[in-house]
Amino acid sequence: MEVDQKVLVSPDFLATTHGKQKCTTCHGGQAVARARTEAHKGMKVKPDENVAVCKTCHTKSVDMFQKNLHWTSAGIVNLDVGVLAARVDPAAKDVLQGPVNTHCASCHTTTCGDCHVSRPQYSGGGLVDGHNFYSVPNSVLNCTACHGSRIEREFMGKAPEDATVALKPDVHWTPGGLQCAACHTEDELHGTAAPPTGRYQAPARPSCVSCHLNSDKFAKVDQHKIHAQASATGGTTSGLPTLQCQVCHSQSYNTCYGCHVGKDAKGLAYYKVDKSEFNFKIGRNPNKTADAPWDFVVVRHVPVARDTFAYYGKDFLTGFDNQATWKKATPHNILRVTDQNKSCDSCHANASLFLKASDVSLDEQKANANVIVPALPPRLGR
Repeated sequence: MEVDQKVLVSPDFLATTHGKQKCTTCHGGQAVARARTEAHKGMKVKPDENVAVCKTCHTKSVDMFQKNLHWTSAGIVNLDVGVLAARVDPAAKDVLQGPVNTHCASCHTTTCGDCHVSRPQYSGGGLVDGHNFYSVPNSVLNCTACHGSRIEREFMGKAPEDATVALKPDVHWTPGGLQCAACHTEDELHGTAAPPTGRYQAPARPSCVSCHLNSDKFAKVDQHKIHAQASATGGTTSGLPTLQCQVCHSQSYNTCYGCHVGKDAKGLAYYKVDKSEFNFKIGRNPNKTADAPWDFVVVRHVPVARDTFAYYGKDFLTGFDNQATWKKATPHNILRVTDQNKSCDSCHANASLFLKASDVSLDEQKANANVIVPALPPRLGR
């Protein structure tokens, strides 16, 4: 975005509810001044950094948003219930909390403007529409400005140039081009009364069955009868394993293998991500819940390694093996017909689709023992 576009205020803005307020109402500064430097004294470029300005009028929305994952980063930074909780040495939690906050929470937002008036500061900022406020965030300029490395590439079919796979855009993105907010509603994004501990615990989160009901039409598909339609006994009507929808309907997705954090010579925090690649892996589901009752799920390696926090000290993650590094994934890359669902043998006879012991580093075999698929599913009728 050009520099002048980032700060250009549209004349249309002056006729809006926000535009009719004095500039100083939100931004501070001096209403009467003889020079720019005097006028800007005490001015806040981002007036909503502590959301007090927004809360003046939008009390309920702000109160709810402060309980949302975009604000709290609870699934990442909370060392009691987050993704690092089981791995962290209990005696090291207090020491590790600082580095976690510095590195792992740095890209999360605590400002309303990052979604409703400008590009996120994490992505360089800049007004999206001449300072006009909008209720629904723009999928490209707001949502994927932060959620780009995985979700944007997967959802819009943007594989990197060096990728060895071809991607198609998610069927929900084409041809109508659903915006992110069509599935991720205000209730989910602004939060609810009970703060979630992670993204899979967020109330009002979307799911396939929110739109694609387990109906008669659904049951007419043979693969649904075999692997998806639940029976009264808790299994499938065929007696074969149940599958997460993405097992049949996802494409290759971005997988990262580790992240290392530290500070440079100037004391500035940085992180360095190990290799990443587009692949597709099916693993066993070791943590079945009412929301995730499947036997097999799509799995993605999380960007954590045994020495992720080595810069700050040794043995922070003494419980590294307590939690799998290949975790259930919900990629934004859905297609009705995929390479693995064209026929039964497209999946059952394809060893490359399943997470085998040979796909997991020796250092992580123990952590993923319950996720690794020990043997390929048999070919049907043989």
